Amino acid sequence: MAKYKVAVATNDEVNVNVHFGHAAAFDIYEVDDASGKFEKIEVRVKPEHCDGSCGSRDEEHLSMLSAAKNLSDLDYVLCEQIGPQAIRALARYNVRAFDIALPIGEAIAKINLYRNKIAQRALRLGEKS
Repeated sequence: MAKYKVAVATNDEVNVNVHFGHAAAFDIYEVDDASGKFEKIEVRVKPEHCDGSCGSRDEEHLSMLSAAKNLSDLDYVLCEQIGPQAIRALARYNVRAFDIALPIGEAIAKINLYRNKIAQRALRLGEKS
């Protein structure tokens, strides 16, 4: 059974409801690929939290890179909103980011569907080769 990890930006532990740049911490879930069952395994504090008053663009950029590195061991990040700079920073570490405003269980179920579609597509492409 394969498992993967998802970071969720939430302020109520029920919904994906926080913008990436405003998240002071992320709830980290481990998800079983086959069953879709998930379990919260930790809360990870985002380093150098920027609340929009970081100052210069360089400081904001460094804060974004630091936040991405802090999540680099994960597979996905789910936020209510996430900008292109944060998506690019996470992509450097092969972390996929999605902006989605749903209850956490529904959001993780969508990620599982996404993973299954990607796996099915890969199988079909492998058959054609």
